Amino acid sequence: MDTTLLQESTLVEAIMHTRSQIDVLWQVFITVHIALFALLFIYSTAVDKMNALARVFAVAGISLFDWINGKALTSTYLLLDAMQDQYRTLYGQVERFQPKFYEHFVLAQYADRPDMVLITHGLAFAVVVVALIARKLIHTATA
Repeated sequence: MDTTLLQESTLVEAIMHTRSQIDVLWQVFITVHIALFALLFIYSTAVDKMNALARVFAVAGISLFDWINGKALTSTYLLLDAMQDQYRTLYGQVERFQPKFYEHFVLAQYADRPDMVLITHGLAFAVVVVALIARKLIHTATA
């Protein structure tokens, strides 16, 4: 075997580490948005007291967070997809693996995940913006 090739154990370890990074990025996204939703819907009186400038800064901050987190997730998913492709090329011979492992690990692909990130981050951002901007409409509709 050519010693210049990436060793299988090293590549698998890198794949698992990258998957762990994705988990952390999703946990941060979910934690921040749970806190935002709690602020917007549970502590609505505090949000109602925000002036227009504070709301603009809040929207700007949330959009910046969503963009940074979304870019990090997208980049990490694309890196993971490239590593999986590398693994398939170097070590993905079917006869080496049990069928289920081959299907769920060796053949795993992540190229479609950036679309999922865009949808989830976009929808979460839209909900927060609507809740911040349209407070009076929400209160009028529920009254």
